[in-house]
This record gives sequence, C-alpha cells and structure tokens, in this order.
Amino acid sequence: MRGAAVALGLSLFAVAPAVADTIDVLKANTLVLHHADGKVFTLLVKEDADMEQVNGAGMWAAGFWGLNGQDFCWTARGESAACIPLPADKTVGDRWEIRNPLGKLIWTAEIQEGRADLKAVAAQIKAAKSAAKAGAEGHE
Repeated sequence: MRGAAVALGLSLFAVAPAVADTIDVLKANTLVLHHADGKVFTLLVKEDADMEQVNGAGMWAAGFWGLNGQDFCWTARGESAACIPLPADKTVGDRWEIRNPLGKLIWTAEIQEGRADLKAVAAQIKAAKSAAKAGAEGHE
C-alpha cells in the first residue's frame, strides 16, 4: 500500500511541471469558458492562487484557484468550487471540450491572448441581456 502511495506521489510530481506550464500561460492571458447553455465565463488567473471572473450573468467576483491533480479548480464569491480538466500542453488560441462522465458537452474552454478587461466584459453581457429583454417585451 505504501509503495502505491509513493508511486502515485511520484506520478503527480512528474505531471505537475507540465500543468504548471499551462497555468503560466493562463496567468498571462484569459481563460474563457463557453457553457453548453450559451453563457460565457471569463476568468483571470493570478499569482498566489488569486483569480477574478465574470460569470454568465455579467457578475464580477474575486476568488481563488488551485490544482487538484489534473483539474483546475476555482471558487468565486463563496460559490461551490468548480473544476475542469486542465491539459498540460495548452497555449494561447487552444480550445478543448469538457464533458460530463456520460459524455455530454458541458464547456468549451479557450485560452485567449492577453488579459481581458473584466469590467468591459461584464458591461457587454449586461447590455446584451437588457437588449434581449427589451426585444422580448417589444414582441408581447
């Protein structure tokens, strides 16, 4: 049993530097998560496990992030932790799909170049929601 624990520890140690490369890319750029329902989450990963996000409703929140094996996990504004697989070889412009255990597409993740202006992202989401609401009220 102890041998298995040591082997697991060594395998996690061997993977950690590669995942750290993707984390370094995220620290200099923007992680955008496109949810299957059309909502978009925009995350800025910072040093010292800090992060900021704008959720699909256009709400800004600060939080923290960490790694759980190969998963990138974050919590913002007291919400439950969310985790997604974080491939070790991702860089700017890369996209990957995140599926649930049954194979249903949940998110499409994308690393966008540069650091997003989260205030502008939040304003765009809120403006789009207001326009959609006004359009819906105009059709009644």
